[in-house]
Formats: sequence, C-alpha cells, structure tokens
Amino acid sequence: SRAAPAAGGASGPAMPKGLTPESARLVEGELRRAGEASASECANLTGLSRVSARRYLEYFVQAGRAEVRLRYGTAGRPERRYTWLGPWAE
Repeated sequence: SRAAPAAGGASGPAMPKGLTPESARLVEGELRRAGEASASECANLTGLSRVSARRYLEYFVQAGRAEVRLRYGTAGRPERRYTWLGPWAE
C-alpha cells in the first residue's frame, strides 16, 4: 500500500513521532463529546490503547487545546482528567 501524504498546514504544532492526524481527530472528537475524560475512558471510546490515548491527550495539553486536572480518590494515584478547550488556533 502507498504511504499517506505528510500532514501539514496550520492546524497546530507538529505532531510527535508515532502520532497520526487520523487518530488525533478521533481522540479529539471523543473528548469533545464526553466533555471530560480520563485516558482509560478515551481509550475505551476510541479503541486505542490507554497509553496511546494518553499520548494524544498530553499532546493536546501541550498544544493548548486541552487542559488536565488531577482528581483525587480515596486510594492510589490521582486520576488525570482531560477537558477540551476549543478549536485549533487559526
């Protein structure tokens, strides 16, 4: 099969190696619909692994398109909760 053309344009910062625009759109869409989600919830919604989902979510945080906050439970590590902030800057 042929390789997909390289993504370009002003849709945000360059994607880190290993991340694809298609999966980024998938994660973005589910996060927008959910309003707020953890990496595990996003993985369940998209079919990606939890590790992959978290990489996309952290990419969105670094790009300024999502924010993360910690939710503390009764035991164990706090859960990282992600919220979409808005469309890509023009």
